[in-house]
Amino acid sequence: MTARLYIRSGLSPDAPDAAFAVLVVAPDGTPGERAMAELGAYCYEGDGALYLVRTDGWAEQSFDAGDLVVRVAVHPVALRQVGVDPEGFPERSAVDPEAVIVLTARTTAGPDLSPRPAEATAVFTAAADVPLDDLLTSEDEWPVLLAPPPGT
Repeated sequence: MTARLYIRSGLSPDAPDAAFAVLVVAPDGTPGERAMAELGAYCYEGDGALYLVRTDGWAEQSFDAGDLVVRVAVHPVALRQVGVDPEGFPERSAVDPEAVIVLTARTTAGPDLSPRPAEATAVFTAAADVPLDDLLTSEDEWPVLLAPPPGT
């Protein structure tokens, strides 16, 4: 089981045509997926979403051979706060080598995608058999919103 990455528009009423990277992680999936699921408890709530403070973690978006690649970087202190050992994640962020990469996901970007999706990346936690559309329309499922790296 691995994280599912999608590119979706229509998520923001203020910008209905804006494309967003949307990750779906399984609470019983890979160590990175489990770490992301646990981080929801470390976030603050607001406007139907959970927010990870940008200084604690972020999403790094890049393009590689026509794919959108999203790498989730988190500082060890935030991981320890939710009982996740950062030593289990040897890869480091290129933006801040103190932060570890807990998850990398990719999806085909498609030729009609503008230079990149909106800056925020939404992360939902759900079992592998739950369709993305069900998560997006549920009032009970709040995504964790990850900002881009600090300084961008």
